[in-house]
Amino acid sequence: MRSPQLVLLAASVAHSWAVPPTLTKRSPTLRSRHLAVNGGTVVERPPYALSGLERPTHRGAVMGFLHNTGAWYALSAAYVAAALKQLQPSSFYPSFLRIALVAASSYSIYISDCYHNADKRREGVSEEGELAVLRKDYLGISLILSTNTWLWAHNLGGSPILNKLCVAATACTANVAFQSFCVVNKYIGHVLIKLTFATQFVAILGTLCLIAAKSPISACAWIYAAYAPGFVIYATKFPKNKKWGYHEWFHVSVLMGNLVSMGFDLGILGLFKPCAEGVACASLASRLTFGLLP
Repeated sequence: MRSPQLVLLAASVAHSWAVPPTLTKRSPTLRSRHLAVNGGTVVERPPYALSGLERPTHRGAVMGFLHNTGAWYALSAAYVAAALKQLQPSSFYPSFLRIALVAASSYSIYISDCYHNADKRREGVSEEGELAVLRKDYLGISLILSTNTWLWAHNLGGSPILNKLCVAATACTANVAFQSFCVVNKYIGHVLIKLTFATQFVAILGTLCLIAAKSPISACAWIYAAYAPGFVIYATKFPKNKKWGYHEWFHVSVLMGNLVSMGFDLGILGLFKPCAEGVACASLASRLTFGLLP
């Protein structure tokens, strides 16, 4: 995993992802334009404030549906309830891992709705507001990768290498948080964040899934297969389509990865005894934070 090829891949992905909106600004007008269609008036949605790019209809519609209807939050609550039913009442750490997983995905859904549907929200469209949401979006993506790492390191029973992967994932999320809120308005901030994402997905989560593929619960490696298309599509920015392009497919892939992760976790809880009654595996850094080590 430390080969020059991996380093080049991570650098390539970071370069293709790192398109800082503040540097691609097209001086957009934030006022809605009106077009006459068949004698009527259609209000065209304002573009994104930072990039000036067109605001696709379907992207905002999907995220808006999941947030406004509460569909994703209800599904997340059902998963947590089903998981907690299978766990021991005193198993705090395994419970925390499931709650953290859905909290990260729910946070990402909320932030995505804020970003893509800002023109429909009370705060409206502004460069300052969009930049603030973008920073939170970066953190949400990193949290999704880290919480999956923590949970599946736990489900795999723990080992020195799994614990190291969890510590590395925690460090990556801390780095993303720092870069997002301190340096993200500069080009270098975007580059460092995208490099961190590449490290989390390719090196950390990829290694974990290779370990899973050789374990008794090898089927859970499909989690990586669900997330991977979105990673590749977003890195290559293909296909480009105004109605349903690479960004929309990225959202679909992330949602599928979240669903597959929750589904396999419930399957494991039903088929296998949860490992070590809760505190024997997963992230050393997280356990220190929550005071779970003696």
